[in-house]
Amino acid sequence: MYEKRLKGVVIPMITPMNEDSTVDDDSLKNFVNFLVEAKTDALYPNGTNGESLLMSQAEREHIAEVIAEANDHRLPLFIQCGSMTTAETASHAQHAVKIGADGIGVMSPAFFGMDEESLFQYYAAVIKKLPMDFPVYVYNIPGCTTNDVSPALLHRLMATFENVVGIKYSNPNLMRVEDYLNTDCRVPELLIGCDSLFLQCLTTGGVGTVTGPGSVFYERFNRLYRQFQEGDFQGAMETQKKIVETDRKLAGIPGIPALKTLLKMRGVIRTDVCRAPHRPLTDAEKQVLAEVYAEYCKEEGING
Repeated sequence: MYEKRLKGVVIPMITPMNEDSTVDDDSLKNFVNFLVEAKTDALYPNGTNGESLLMSQAEREHIAEVIAEANDHRLPLFIQCGSMTTAETASHAQHAVKIGADGIGVMSPAFFGMDEESLFQYYAAVIKKLPMDFPVYVYNIPGCTTNDVSPALLHRLMATFENVVGIKYSNPNLMRVEDYLNTDCRVPELLIGCDSLFLQCLTTGGVGTVTGPGSVFYERFNRLYRQFQEGDFQGAMETQKKIVETDRKLAGIPGIPALKTLLKMRGVIRTDVCRAPHRPLTDAEKQVLAEVYAEYCKEEGING
């Protein structure tokens, strides 16, 4: 029904910043062009890795506009719209329609615990204000929001709203993935937000991954997706093993500062600045990242 969807290697974009933690438009445009040239499959800004909940509404709209203009419809663009209030979430969703995005993701409410009916009403309030042919993905990251979108709730949303097409699930629980996909109604397009389960998600019936490290190590993530599509399961397993090895080496280092440091190493963005309360990395942490990146370049034949 819809031409552009989230699938394959989807990049939850970081937000490049200047030294004073304002948005660095030039680096943001460069990041978009880098991801297009890298042949990643879709852009997903203003999510967790984009530090969205540390941004004002005006900043988030500006980021979305800069990315949409720089992308110029070359890659599918889905804006993450979840915010701390229903009203702002709905406003971001309508703004995404206005700037020509291909669809949106909507994170569940954060911090305040909501029962299933509250969550349904939240999503319904946002979706009702959108064109009914505008694709919506539920974004479930219960470890951060404290609110878990159950399979029953997702299936209810999909039964109620034709344009709810899938879910981004950021939790390493393959049993839950199976429960999302096990339905007699429309099967959701499911993307995993856990690098170590990319291949497992695909073999279970998912359609891709939403991966921050995929923006840095895109050669490896693209290869795994291609190998899976071509039926090279042995090759895909070997690539997945490499992804897991890198993931374990990065464990313990704050994720968003690490991504920015690595993208700076690749020459994509100008600084590794994050917005407080994120902290700068230590010299020891940066040394680990430099070693991981150097090893990756050597294995992939990159002049890093």
